[in-house]
Amino acid sequence: MNRPSDTLQRTRYHPLSAALHWLMFLLFVVALATIEYRDDVPKGDPLRDLLRTVHMHAGQLVLILVVVRLIARKMLGVPPELPLPRIQRLGAHAVHLLLYVVMIGLPITGILFTQAGGREVVFFGSTLPVILAKDMALRGPIKEVHEFMGNAVYFLVGLHVLGALWHQFFDRMPILQRMSLRSSGK
Repeated sequence: MNRPSDTLQRTRYHPLSAALHWLMFLLFVVALATIEYRDDVPKGDPLRDLLRTVHMHAGQLVLILVVVRLIARKMLGVPPELPLPRIQRLGAHAVHLLLYVVMIGLPITGILFTQAGGREVVFFGSTLPVILAKDMALRGPIKEVHEFMGNAVYFLVGLHVLGALWHQFFDRMPILQRMSLRSSGK
Protein backbone atom coordinates (compact mmCIF):
# COMPACT_ATOMS: atom_id res chain seq x y z
CA MET A 1 0.00 0.00 0.00
CA ASN A 2 1.29 3.44 -0.91
CA ARG A 3 1.67 5.93 1.90
CA PRO A 4 1.03 9.62 1.13
CA SER A 5 4.76 10.32 1.39
CA ASP A 6 5.44 7.61 -1.24
CA THR A 7 2.99 9.25 -3.64
CA LEU A 8 4.45 12.67 -2.87
CA GLN A 9 7.93 11.43 -3.69
CA ARG A 10 6.79 9.99 -7.00
CA THR A 11 5.01 13.08 -8.30
CA ARG A 12 6.78 15.97 -6.58
CA TYR A 13 10.15 16.99 -5.34
CA HIS A 14 10.68 16.49 -1.64
CA PRO A 15 9.58 19.60 0.34
CA LEU A 16 13.21 20.25 1.36
CA SER A 17 14.30 20.18 -2.29
CA ALA A 18 11.46 22.51 -3.27
CA ALA A 19 12.27 24.90 -0.41
CA LEU A 20 15.95 24.97 -1.41
CA HIS A 21 14.98 25.63 -5.05
CA TRP A 22 12.86 28.66 -4.16
CA LEU A 23 15.26 29.95 -1.50
CA MET A 24 18.13 29.85 -3.98
CA PHE A 25 15.97 31.64 -6.54
CA LEU A 26 15.32 34.40 -4.00
CA LEU A 27 19.02 34.62 -3.15
CA PHE A 28 19.84 35.01 -6.84
CA VAL A 29 17.25 37.79 -7.10
CA VAL A 30 18.85 39.53 -4.10
CA ALA A 31 22.38 39.08 -5.44
CA LEU A 32 21.53 40.32 -8.91
CA ALA A 33 19.29 43.19 -7.78
CA THR A 34 21.83 44.52 -5.29
CA ILE A 35 24.73 44.47 -7.73
CA GLU A 36 22.64 46.08 -10.48
CA TYR A 37 21.44 48.80 -8.12
CA ARG A 38 24.96 49.31 -6.73
CA ASP A 39 26.11 50.57 -10.12
CA ASP A 40 23.72 53.54 -9.74
CA VAL A 41 25.04 54.51 -6.29
CA PRO A 42 27.91 57.01 -6.25
CA LYS A 43 31.32 55.83 -5.06
CA GLY A 44 31.93 56.79 -1.45
CA ASP A 45 28.26 56.41 -0.51
CA PRO A 46 27.95 53.92 2.40
CA LEU A 47 24.97 52.34 0.61
CA ARG A 48 27.34 51.18 -2.14
CA ASP A 49 29.39 49.13 0.35
CA LEU A 50 26.22 47.74 1.95
CA LEU A 51 24.89 46.61 -1.43
CA ARG A 52 28.20 44.90 -2.19
CA THR A 53 28.11 43.14 1.18
CA VAL A 54 24.53 41.94 0.63
CA HIS A 55 25.47 40.79 -2.89
CA MET A 56 28.44 38.81 -1.58
CA HIS A 57 26.53 37.25 1.32
CA ALA A 58 23.72 36.17 -0.99
CA GLY A 59 26.25 34.60 -3.37
CA GLN A 60 28.07 32.80 -0.58
CA LEU A 61 24.75 31.45 0.71
CA VAL A 62 24.01 30.16 -2.80
CA LEU A 63 27.32 28.28 -2.76
CA ILE A 64 26.54 26.69 0.61
CA LEU A 65 22.97 25.84 -0.36
CA VAL A 66 23.94 24.32 -3.70
CA VAL A 67 26.01 21.78 -1.76
CA VAL A 68 23.04 21.12 0.56
CA ARG A 69 20.79 20.88 -2.49
CA LEU A 70 23.03 18.33 -4.21
CA ILE A 71 23.18 16.23 -1.04
CA ALA A 72 19.39 16.45 -0.65
CA ARG A 73 18.94 15.46 -4.28
CA LYS A 74 21.14 12.40 -3.77
CA MET A 75 19.47 11.39 -0.48
CA LEU A 76 15.85 12.29 -1.26
CA GLY A 77 15.78 11.54 -4.95
CA VAL A 78 13.74 13.25 -7.62
CA PRO A 79 10.42 12.42 -9.22
CA PRO A 80 10.56 10.49 -12.48
CA GLU A 81 11.12 12.48 -15.65
CA LEU A 82 8.04 13.64 -17.48
CA PRO A 83 7.38 11.99 -20.83
CA LEU A 84 8.96 14.57 -23.12
CA PRO A 85 10.50 14.28 -26.56
CA ARG A 86 14.19 13.42 -26.41
CA ILE A 87 15.36 16.84 -27.63
CA GLN A 88 13.35 18.59 -24.88
CA ARG A 89 14.75 16.25 -22.22
CA LEU A 90 18.29 16.93 -23.45
CA GLY A 91 17.62 20.67 -23.46
CA ALA A 92 16.21 20.56 -19.93
CA HIS A 93 19.21 18.56 -18.70
CA ALA A 94 21.61 21.00 -20.37
CA VAL A 95 19.91 24.03 -18.78
CA HIS A 96 19.88 22.36 -15.35
CA LEU A 97 23.55 21.42 -15.66
CA LEU A 98 24.48 24.98 -16.67
CA LEU A 99 22.43 26.38 -13.78
CA TYR A 100 24.42 24.20 -11.37
CA VAL A 101 27.68 25.34 -13.00
CA VAL A 102 26.61 28.95 -12.48
CA MET A 103 25.38 28.35 -8.91
CA ILE A 104 28.84 27.03 -8.06
CA GLY A 105 30.95 29.14 -10.40
CA LEU A 106 29.51 32.57 -9.64
CA PRO A 107 30.25 32.54 -5.90
CA ILE A 108 33.67 30.99 -6.40
CA THR A 109 34.70 33.52 -9.05
CA GLY A 110 33.30 36.28 -6.83
CA ILE A 111 35.48 35.14 -3.96
CA LEU A 112 38.53 34.79 -6.21
CA PHE A 113 37.92 38.17 -7.86
CA THR A 114 37.67 39.86 -4.47
CA GLN A 115 40.79 38.18 -3.12
CA ALA A 116 42.76 38.85 -6.32
CA GLY A 117 41.97 42.51 -5.71
CA GLY A 118 43.58 42.27 -2.27
CA ARG A 119 40.34 42.38 -0.29
CA GLU A 120 39.19 40.03 2.42
CA VAL A 121 36.03 38.02 1.89
CA VAL A 122 33.82 38.20 4.95
CA PHE A 123 30.89 35.91 5.56
CA PHE A 124 28.63 37.12 8.38
CA GLY A 125 31.55 38.43 10.41
CA SER A 126 34.05 35.66 9.67
CA THR A 127 36.89 36.20 7.24
CA LEU A 128 37.24 33.36 4.74
CA PRO A 129 40.67 31.79 4.23
CA VAL A 130 42.67 33.28 1.39
CA ILE A 131 42.44 31.03 -1.66
CA LEU A 132 44.13 33.46 -4.00
CA ALA A 133 46.73 36.02 -2.97
CA LYS A 134 46.50 39.54 -4.36
CA ASP A 135 47.12 39.32 -8.09
CA MET A 136 45.91 42.29 -10.11
CA ALA A 137 46.81 40.51 -13.39
CA LEU A 138 44.30 37.74 -12.58
CA ARG A 139 41.66 40.08 -11.18
CA GLY A 140 40.48 41.32 -14.60
CA PRO A 141 40.02 37.91 -16.26
CA ILE A 142 38.29 36.51 -13.17
CA LYS A 143 35.98 39.53 -13.10
CA GLU A 144 35.12 38.95 -16.77
CA VAL A 145 34.23 35.30 -16.11
CA HIS A 146 32.18 36.31 -13.05
CA GLU A 147 30.28 38.96 -15.00
CA PHE A 148 29.75 36.61 -17.96
CA MET A 149 28.19 34.02 -15.66
CA GLY A 150 26.15 36.73 -13.95
CA ASN A 151 24.70 37.74 -17.31
CA ALA A 152 24.23 34.10 -18.30
CA VAL A 153 22.04 33.60 -15.22
CA TYR A 154 19.37 35.84 -16.72
CA PHE A 155 19.33 33.78 -19.91
CA LEU A 156 19.42 30.39 -18.17
CA VAL A 157 16.74 31.25 -15.62
CA GLY A 158 14.64 32.66 -18.46
CA LEU A 159 14.95 29.38 -20.39
CA HIS A 160 14.17 27.43 -17.22
CA VAL A 161 11.03 29.47 -16.52
CA LEU A 162 9.86 29.45 -20.14
CA GLY A 163 10.33 25.70 -20.30
CA ALA A 164 8.33 25.16 -17.11
CA LEU A 165 5.53 27.45 -18.31
CA TRP A 166 5.48 25.80 -21.73
CA HIS A 167 5.14 22.32 -20.23
CA GLN A 168 2.50 23.52 -17.75
CA PHE A 169 0.26 25.45 -20.11
CA PHE A 170 0.90 24.08 -23.61
CA ASP A 171 1.83 20.45 -22.91
CA ARG A 172 -0.64 20.35 -19.97
CA MET A 173 1.86 18.62 -17.69
CA PRO A 174 1.83 19.32 -13.94
CA ILE A 175 5.38 20.67 -13.96
CA LEU A 176 4.75 23.57 -11.57
CA GLN A 177 3.15 21.29 -8.98
CA ARG A 178 6.32 19.18 -8.89
CA MET A 179 8.24 22.05 -7.29
CA SER A 180 5.38 23.35 -5.20
CA LEU A 181 5.84 24.04 -1.49
CA ARG A 182 2.23 23.10 -0.80
CA SER A 183 1.44 19.52 0.14
CA SER A 184 -0.64 17.49 -2.27
CA GLY A 185 -3.31 16.93 0.36
CA LYS A 186 -3.54 13.25 -0.58
